[in-house]
Amino acid sequence: MGWLHAWSGFVFGLLLVCIFASGTIAVFDTELTRWLQPEVPPSATALTDEALEETLPTIRKLLERDEKPFITLPSERDPILRVQYHDGHEFLNIPFDPGTGQELAARATVGGTFFYDLHYSLRNGDTGIIFVTFSGLMLLIVLGSGIIIHLKELIPDLLVLRPFSARLRAWLDVHVLASVPFLPFAFMMAYTGTFLHTRSILPPVSYLASINAAITPVAVRAESPALQKEKTVVPALPPLSPLLHDAEKVVRAGQVGFILFLPKNILISRTDASGPARTREHVDFSYDGHFIRHVLLTTPLTRTQQVMEGIHYVRWGGAGMRWLYFISGLATTIMIGSGLVLFLMKRRRLSGGRVIFRLAEGLTVSVLVGFPLACSGFFWGNRLLSGGSEQRTQEEVTVFFLIWAASAVWGMGGCLMKWRVQVWRSELGLLAVLSALLGPLDLLTRSGGTVFHTPTVFAAVDLIALCVAAVAFQIARRLA
Repeated sequence: MGWLHAWSGFVFGLLLVCIFASGTIAVFDTELTRWLQPEVPPSATALTDEALEETLPTIRKLLERDEKPFITLPSERDPILRVQYHDGHEFLNIPFDPGTGQELAARATVGGTFFYDLHYSLRNGDTGIIFVTFSGLMLLIVLGSGIIIHLKELIPDLLVLRPFSARLRAWLDVHVLASVPFLPFAFMMAYTGTFLHTRSILPPVSYLASINAAITPVAVRAESPALQKEKTVVPALPPLSPLLHDAEKVVRAGQVGFILFLPKNILISRTDASGPARTREHVDFSYDGHFIRHVLLTTPLTRTQQVMEGIHYVRWGGAGMRWLYFISGLATTIMIGSGLVLFLMKRRRLSGGRVIFRLAEGLTVSVLVGFPLACSGFFWGNRLLSGGSEQRTQEEVTVFFLIWAASAVWGMGGCLMKWRVQVWRSELGLLAVLSALLGPLDLLTRSGGTVFHTPTVFAAVDLIALCVAAVAFQIARRLA
């Protein structure tokens, strides 16, 4: 069990740190989007029928580009009316004033959904989903073997914290304390995450998908000459207010979250915040404004899927529930990260400084410090990049991966050259500086921002960044 826990934990832990860290951040993806668009006011008036109609010209432009846009209605988490569409990775958004319907002049950004996409697919589509799902499966094995290893001394270890004892003992205490209280959460996230995408790692399903992929192009090729001649024809868009009011009669007033525009009909969907089950219940209308159907799937298998999604995404919970998920996700990330450090510390002398060990330590630096460093750089890039075009969104992503790549090159190169202490301290020091200065950067680049009056969304991000800076500085100081 010790061998299984150590090696599977290290090999998959490098990826799991990124998955859990990005998932922890994505708990507040909606709030992060508001931080990343400081031009958008933190509060707004109630939604009006006139404002809803003002979004139709933008919807038409997106439909003409073969997009599938949807409107996100104002909510407690985000009081702004937004038109969104998917660019292949994230949901980009165009904000509107919910009272007047005026388009708000805000910078283009990938928003908080960048971390959501990174969490569940590593920004690599179906291939990334397979890696993430298999890593979740391995996490269940790591957690099970870890419980067996520590079961005998679990209670004594849980009640003792020795931060100033020998480093190995101190890191083991951190590992246990970050693990045991949050084991239910870790098991729940690993199980539900694996359950939601089980089909991606099941060979029979993949085999059937390959058969379907081989058959489908035959029909497409037969129709392709006609399809090539067709141009996108956007039907006349009906007034949205009557449709919204009709849909609310079915799903109850205040329970509508999205209005999705498909090529042949309009879907008005229940909000994800309506309950623990992510039902995706929707009412469909034709483009001439006529009711088509009310879709509510209630089969046992579908209901199970909905409950699992609701537990994993926690979009139904209030601010308190999201903070609980955030703290639990952070603790699980610390659990996995401290396990990586313990793995290296226990094998440093036995390794004899071999190249493979130095490379493993370089990868660990690149993940444990390089990933949060790239996240800090992403927030800096959001505030410093100029322009408001969609190209700017790609520039934000480029900044993130360039910083992470530079951190990985310096981490692995420095460790291979036996500069491991300098590598750890330099990257931790840079992380401390960037995180500590994120708050002042926010105040300088946000109109109307003052130290004495900061909206909760902005204050939370700035304070968390300050905490990250303090932890990075303390670790770098101890490494001296």
